[in-house]
Amino acid sequence: MHKPEIRIVLCPVDFSDLSRRELGLAVEVCQAFGARLVLHHNLDVAPPGLSRVWEWNELGRDGTISEAEAEQRLREVLAELPASIMAEASLSRGPTSVVLAEMAKRLPADLLVLGSHGRSSADHASLTERMIDASACPVLTVEEGAHVDHFRLRPDGGGRTVVVVPTDLSPAAERVFDYAIGLTAAAPLDLHLLHILPASVRPPAVDQARRRLETLAAERGATGTVCHVEQGEPVETMLRGCEQLNAGFMVMGEHARGLLLRLFIRDVARAVLHRACCPVWFVPATA
Repeated sequence: MHKPEIRIVLCPVDFSDLSRRELGLAVEVCQAFGARLVLHHNLDVAPPGLSRVWEWNELGRDGTISEAEAEQRLREVLAELPASIMAEASLSRGPTSVVLAEMAKRLPADLLVLGSHGRSSADHASLTERMIDASACPVLTVEEGAHVDHFRLRPDGGGRTVVVVPTDLSPAAERVFDYAIGLTAAAPLDLHLLHILPASVRPPAVDQARRRLETLAAERGATGTVCHVEQGEPVETMLRGCEQLNAGFMVMGEHARGLLLRLFIRDVARAVLHRACCPVWFVPATA
């Protein structure tokens, strides 16, 4: 079993409530893997859309926040982190997605942790969607309405965490499964491998798919993996599975060039990202 090397975690913050939840995920990862945490704030970050202008204004993010104030807020965040975590912070100016992509490359980051304020729209280009498209490293995302209560990676975190891994049984999807298996070397995780077939598929094909999942898990030594073959619409089936299993998070192939582009349509990954009841850990083909 090859444990993914997570040595540097990059976590952008905008000082919103969502940022605090995002930071909690980053801290959990750093403690489980002994990673260094790099906090980052971009002074030119764009607001999250017209529907969230009220929160943005309350935060003082109407363009008047100074560099000195941002530095002070970052110092306060650093002071609240567990003493066991190596952490630092930085500020930047410029297009946020460009700055983050360059910073992740320069560190280099092994994981980018991002909170999502919502889908792209006429007044809001989702940073999270753009980073999943562009990032060379895995991206751990949490949507504003998602629960993070069951995201536990440390052995002393209070039990085992259920992880759902959707797969289309392609070579790219198998690499995503390998990544998820590797996470179990550092954390008490129970993997649930999920394959979705159309509702029209007959029982013999369902049984065959289940055998393929079981063979895949056995070949990789992941004998504790629970295999699921479900029928139905992909997004709803994945979301329902996560809710029923009380999943701590999902591990998925990134949708721009990997698993989901072939398996469904591009919008499926965005729907999962923004509607999942738990965080989603996107893994690019290059990870």
